[in-house]
Amino acid sequence: MISFRTTLQTVISEPVAAKSLGVVFFTSGAETLVKPKVLIVDDEDFFRGLVANGFEQEGFAVLQADNGEDAVEVASTELPELILLDLVMPRLLGFEVCQMLRKDQRFAHTAIIIMSAKSYKPDMDKAAELGADAYVVKPFEFSDLMSVARENMNKRKNAL
Repeated sequence: MISFRTTLQTVISEPVAAKSLGVVFFTSGAETLVKPKVLIVDDEDFFRGLVANGFEQEGFAVLQADNGEDAVEVASTELPELILLDLVMPRLLGFEVCQMLRKDQRFAHTAIIIMSAKSYKPDMDKAAELGADAYVVKPFEFSDLMSVARENMNKRKNAL
């Protein structure tokens, strides 16, 4: 019998990275890595594309939305493990999206991270009150965002 740890090492060389990247399923003797889904929500196409590219390179399946209404629809259909959410967007603000998703039990395991150019403490406090797991101020280094994302995904996954 193959141990879970050994199996992860055969799929990805770093067991720590494997835990934060996905789940290993066994199907007829074969191993399959299921990529975690990230939903990136930002109305700035260029910025959203840069973040999407980084997450794709890190092994994530990337979903995108450019407004709050589409974000709720995509999230409800795809149930991502991670949502990166801008605050100021058309149709629904990031605060509203965060609040709506946190009221839905299907998102109890989903990490929600606010990405905003607004660095006001009241906005950070409101995001936390509405259920955001973290608040990252733009501009940021992608490696910092990835660290925050992995940390909060693991917290959400292990909390329940």
